[in-house]
Amino acid sequence: MTPEIKKWDIRSRRVTAQYRLFSIEEKQVRSPRTGADMAVQAIHFPDWVVVLPVTSDQTVIMVRQYRHGNEKICLELPGGLVDPEDESAEISARRELIEETGWRPQRMVPIGIVYPQPAVLSNRCHFFLARDVAPVGKMALDAGEDILWTEVPLADIRVKIRKGEIDNAMTVLAFSYYWMQNPAAGMPGKDISR
Repeated sequence: MTPEIKKWDIRSRRVTAQYRLFSIEEKQVRSPRTGADMAVQAIHFPDWVVVLPVTSDQTVIMVRQYRHGNEKICLELPGGLVDPEDESAEISARRELIEETGWRPQRMVPIGIVYPQPAVLSNRCHFFLARDVAPVGKMALDAGEDILWTEVPLADIRVKIRKGEIDNAMTVLAFSYYWMQNPAAGMPGKDISR
């Protein structure tokens, strides 16, 4: 018989740091296995959205942007934070796609939700497939964004991931969800845009 895992008892909690995008909370917790008390930390972000925009001719609209964490220019999918005033993650996803690329989908389909790093992060990431995207206007970037959009053939994505040219975990996971639902997607001669 498999031993049962129990939730830890949270004895107290306090926010130790508050920043523009996230807060850090320290919790005093008790282990149900050992009874030992200890301090742990959690980082609280709003939920995130990642959009996988595919055109009718099977290209993916991706973005290149500088990332402060790894100090590199990354090739990734558009996305961002779910704003508190948005009624749903899909509304945030539609807004982020237009702001970061100037493209709009004919149809938006949810393809997955995960906790990106539950060891320390409390938020979720919502993934959407944006079908038959087309340009509709200019990008509307925030002051802290420096983004260029680019078209990448869907057939090239697997190779770019294998070579490390696409290495953002949430972007790789979005494609993984996409391929789980459409195993032949992006293979030569396959059109799954409908």
